[in-house]
Amino acid sequence: MFPTSLQGRFVFLFVALIFITNAFLAVAGFSRERLALADESMNAAVSVGRALQQPAKRFLLSGDVEALDNIFASRSGVMAELKLTLYDRNWWKLWGDEARIPPGGFPDIQGLVSMESHSGPGQTYRELFFPISNEDGVAGAVGVGVPAVWQEKSSESAGDFALLMLISMFLGILVAIFASRSILVPLNDLMNGIEEFGNGDYSVRVGASGSGELKSLGESFNKMALTVQETFKENQVRNRANDEKLQELWEIYELMRKVTLNVEFSEILEKFLEKAQTLSFSSYGEIILQNRRNLRFEGVVSVHNDNVINKSQLENIVNNCFINKIVSEGQDDGVSVICIPLLSGNRINGVMLLAKNDSGGYSEGVRRFLETIAPVLASIIENACLYEELSDWNQRMKNILASVSQGLAAVDYKNRFLVANERLSEIFAVKDFNFKKEGLRDFLAEMSDQEFAAALIADIANFNQRAIESEKHLAKVAKTLPYKQGESIRQISVQLFPLQQGELVKGCVIVAEDVTDQKMVEHQMLETEKWAVLGRLAASVAHEIRNPLVAIRSLIEIIGEEVQGELKEHASVILGEVLRLNRVVAELLSLVRPETATLKNCNLIELVDELMLLLRYEAARNEIRLSRNFAVNPCNVSIDPEKIKQAILNLVLNAFQAVGKGGNVELGVSRADGFAVISVSNNGPEIDDTLKGKIFEPFFTTRSNGTGLGLAITRKIAELHSGRIELDSQPGKTEFRFFVPDGVKNDQDTAS
Repeated sequence: MFPTSLQGRFVFLFVALIFITNAFLAVAGFSRERLALADESMNAAVSVGRALQQPAKRFLLSGDVEALDNIFASRSGVMAELKLTLYDRNWWKLWGDEARIPPGGFPDIQGLVSMESHSGPGQTYRELFFPISNEDGVAGAVGVGVPAVWQEKSSESAGDFALLMLISMFLGILVAIFASRSILVPLNDLMNGIEEFGNGDYSVRVGASGSGELKSLGESFNKMALTVQETFKENQVRNRANDEKLQELWEIYELMRKVTLNVEFSEILEKFLEKAQTLSFSSYGEIILQNRRNLRFEGVVSVHNDNVINKSQLENIVNNCFINKIVSEGQDDGVSVICIPLLSGNRINGVMLLAKNDSGGYSEGVRRFLETIAPVLASIIENACLYEELSDWNQRMKNILASVSQGLAAVDYKNRFLVANERLSEIFAVKDFNFKKEGLRDFLAEMSDQEFAAALIADIANFNQRAIESEKHLAKVAKTLPYKQGESIRQISVQLFPLQQGELVKGCVIVAEDVTDQKMVEHQMLETEKWAVLGRLAASVAHEIRNPLVAIRSLIEIIGEEVQGELKEHASVILGEVLRLNRVVAELLSLVRPETATLKNCNLIELVDELMLLLRYEAARNEIRLSRNFAVNPCNVSIDPEKIKQAILNLVLNAFQAVGKGGNVELGVSRADGFAVISVSNNGPEIDDTLKGKIFEPFFTTRSNGTGLGLAITRKIAELHSGRIELDSQPGKTEFRFFVPDGVKNDQDTAS
């Protein structure tokens, strides 16, 4: 049982303190001793285990057990308590103490690289395993068991600690009894006085007997009791005034509670005006605010009787309140009027006007209440106006950002979005991104092209670093980078501008625009201009060459008929070169001449089959295997069949020349992503990467008798049909793929 008297409690607590302190010291001593013994045992176990590895290896190789027995016999002290066992690779005991299986089983011996520690099975605290390695891997292991030696050691010290604790407690009891008798007698007197004081008897006094701190404490209590008695009387007077103020605060609280339940600005003003009228007993009330757009004062809410107040008197009081920014009052014909300015800082947002049928005016309490709620109402009005302006500005900003065709974003130095438009997400195909919660790095992480993202974040970091170092206006940074999205590659123009705040740079503005179509148009214009120049050149060359060629051909044919032998062969060679030169001129004119595609609805399968009939003789003559592989049947498209035949014929003849005798050429028809695809593949030599970019250029050829115009004409035919041609060359297979739109008629004007 806990003692009930103060002296008994004092003695009990003092003894308990001694007991707890000694117990804590005993536990700390035991723990320190156990930790030291455990640490010593583990260190000894590690040393013995490492010392046994080499002798154990010799034992496994030669059966020499002498070194192991010497180590086992020479142990002393803590090492003598250790359990030593040698295991083979199957964990069978070979030497030493009995095998000890850890609770979790032996470890995987092939995975034993260095020392491993496991819980002991009971007779030991820990089991340490050291691998024995040879050329074939781990041949066995040394097991060292660490017993809990501290249990026996620590029990020897328990008796000493117990005896010391009993002596300390006995001495503590003697000291506690002596201290309690010298302190608690005057303290009991003081406690009784405090108890009576706590019960409301402020006239109680205690005897200041004794000396030192207890005497000073008694005198201080008496002075405190006297002061409290006098203060109590003064507080009774103050409480009456506080009750009145508390009532006012309660009214304000009720008003604010009702206001918070309303979101409409006009309803909030009505609540304020209603409360002010009720507490001031007014029959007329009106709130007049300043319109920030035209700076005119307008009545917003009002409750009044037109017969209560004179209009001219109302205007005078309101004008005086607005001009001087002070509370204005007036009485006329038994009517009292008060006008309270609604000030926010030094700015007057409006006034609250009240009137009643009473010539006595408004009391000080009413004035104080109205002056208390006026700043609150003014702040609400100010916030409402600022919120309205901010909403208008935000809406205008959203409209502007939504109207811009480019992707636009502003980020700070921490790569947080300050503002961004949805067009930015559309350009980079990042769907459902929250610009308010996530940052620039999160946006870049969702891009399909991470190379583009890495380049962009590096440019922004470099731009920001230069801005931080210079803190001056930076020129814009403009780049056009390729952006990979699936199989397509788009050209994205990125511009960086400094985000200025006065003279400081707070971040950067990012403007992104998809300029793929623009770059394509620029490329087409350049190609058109190039072909126009080439066309004019070809026309003039053809005019200057064809007439002499006709004369040369006629003369060579006549000479060839008149001569014999070697001269006749020379004439035949000249005639062949004249014919080849004439063919080059014809192909050149065909390449540069403006053409239109006469589109017809054709079946590509039938067209390719028809072309294969014409090519079979040429393939058989050159011992080439010509095959077909059609993935679709039929395949109807809108094309110019004659031009498509010419394009395929150029590809097939090139394939014949590439494979030579004994080669394979395959024609295929398929569909892919809205296009019909005609493929021509062969098993000829691989086309070098350095040639792939030039192979479709006019006059580029790798054959001595070639013109270099066949593939250029084929590409022109593909572009004429709004299609394209692709090349894929690998060891053992080279394939040309000719793409034409599938199921959509070409625009003849555009194609031309």
